[in-house]
Amino acid sequence: MKNRNIIAIMAVVAVLASSCIKETFPTDKATTQQLAGSPSALAAAVNGLPAQLVQGYLIYGSQTYEFDMAYPGIMLALDQASGTIVDNSEEGSGYDWYSYWSGFGSFTIGPKTARAYVPWLTFYMFIKSANDVIGAVPEDETDALKLQYKGMAYAVRAWQYLNLTRVYEWKAPTDPNVDAKYKPENDIKGLTVPIVTEATTLEDAKNNPRVPEDGMYKFIFEDLDKAEAYMANYSEKNPVLPSLPVVYGLQARANLERGSSLEEKAAGSGSEYFRKAAEYAQKAIDASGCTPLTQAEWEDPVNGFNSAVSNNAWMWCLRYSAETTSNLCTYVGHLSVEPTWTAYAFAPCRGLLCETYDRISNTDWRKHSWIDPKGKDFYKYKTNRDVFDPDDKPAMPYTSLKFRPGKGNCDTYKEGGVTDVPLMRVEEMYFIKAEAEAMSDLAQGKATLTSFMQSYRNPNYSCNASTLRAFQEEIFFQKTIEFWGEGIIFFDAKRLAMGQHNGFTGTNACSDQHYNCTGVCPWWNWVIPQSEIEGNPALDGYNNPDPTGSVKKWVDK
Repeated sequence: MKNRNIIAIMAVVAVLASSCIKETFPTDKATTQQLAGSPSALAAAVNGLPAQLVQGYLIYGSQTYEFDMAYPGIMLALDQASGTIVDNSEEGSGYDWYSYWSGFGSFTIGPKTARAYVPWLTFYMFIKSANDVIGAVPEDETDALKLQYKGMAYAVRAWQYLNLTRVYEWKAPTDPNVDAKYKPENDIKGLTVPIVTEATTLEDAKNNPRVPEDGMYKFIFEDLDKAEAYMANYSEKNPVLPSLPVVYGLQARANLERGSSLEEKAAGSGSEYFRKAAEYAQKAIDASGCTPLTQAEWEDPVNGFNSAVSNNAWMWCLRYSAETTSNLCTYVGHLSVEPTWTAYAFAPCRGLLCETYDRISNTDWRKHSWIDPKGKDFYKYKTNRDVFDPDDKPAMPYTSLKFRPGKGNCDTYKEGGVTDVPLMRVEEMYFIKAEAEAMSDLAQGKATLTSFMQSYRNPNYSCNASTLRAFQEEIFFQKTIEFWGEGIIFFDAKRLAMGQHNGFTGTNACSDQHYNCTGVCPWWNWVIPQSEIEGNPALDGYNNPDPTGSVKKWVDK
């Protein structure tokens, strides 16, 4: 397939993943003008947003790369890049399509690779779809439903630009062991990504530089403010579409990120953003009416953790159907070791680093999300098939049991692959609130965290952090346990410069992942694909440097 870029995406008319658009127009595509003139087409476009987010082979259109998995693919790439997902088996490099982000080939994720091309185009395809809806509803529109659709599209667009900013904004590594050649061609400090809106022309896109951080956050907050205003009276509960509580949650995420960025530059400069992060997190908790997952819900092998309808914790999710799932290009097929229709999960046995696992208190029931070295002698794990069978190849210690096949079906992907994918859970809001509060009042932040943990996760929990940095490290640890496999922890790792330490004597990470780095790891600054730079000369010389080979692999002596 010929490489594409943002300009090519802009030139394509709206692609709608809903059958009702075909009833309105002869094809499954429509222009922004057609969307504006057809209420049914506009509704189809809005419902097509979550459908596109789980569309397998979104970029290449055919079975070329199994990481071409729309947003769930980005989530897996982020988690493996963060180092919090490790492959327990040496077979991981043969079956793990995401191993390049976690070390295979010394992080060969440079600008000329598909690993750079697919995520970049995926992000901007989502933005294109949101722009189509925004552009179809004029500012002077009076129809309440159309304005709510516009608000949803603003929320999706703000979410994607926040994700792009956190992934691509340059953060200079501080580890002295990073290769001196790993440095940008020009000064790119504080630069994010190009902004494309419903008003951007093709000519604009051909000279569209990376936007400075200040301008990008101004844009994101404006989008979120519009989403909040347009959705003020939207009360329908449909977890696959953004709701007002979800907008509050995105505000909490964005304000925490912005506050942390400013704090890097000058102590105390992010205080107003931290205040807003805590405020919006509480608003999301209150408005959603959601409650944290219980142990029974989390460990249920049939309904599973990954079912939004079996609990009251999920604020926003993606949903596979029998039509959108497949045996290979599906989220649960890469994360659950129970299905038999693919080896993509069982061969690498994705799990948690043994050092991290050992830190989890035995009275914290989330520890059951990974297989203890003692197996069922430690806990009577509930599984849909016997993954401990000694006559077969058993799952490795520290392998995750968090994600389950749909309806517990291990044998048929048309049913077992039909699961939900978490985008936002109410638990995240408690952690954001605790960290944001601690930035001005450490005692209050500790109290919020302790209350959550004792009430919902570990009745014996106590927080012993005596400094703000120690508290941030504790929050990061707890979020690693809570959100493993959900595409969240990467953002915290980079935001807080937590580093990675997967290479040590006794590590359970496969040899491809034996990398150690303090602070910000080079592979956390993803690169813009070469095809984008060729179509947009304003980016020439302003890409993030290629992280390939920037850190030497740890070798046991």
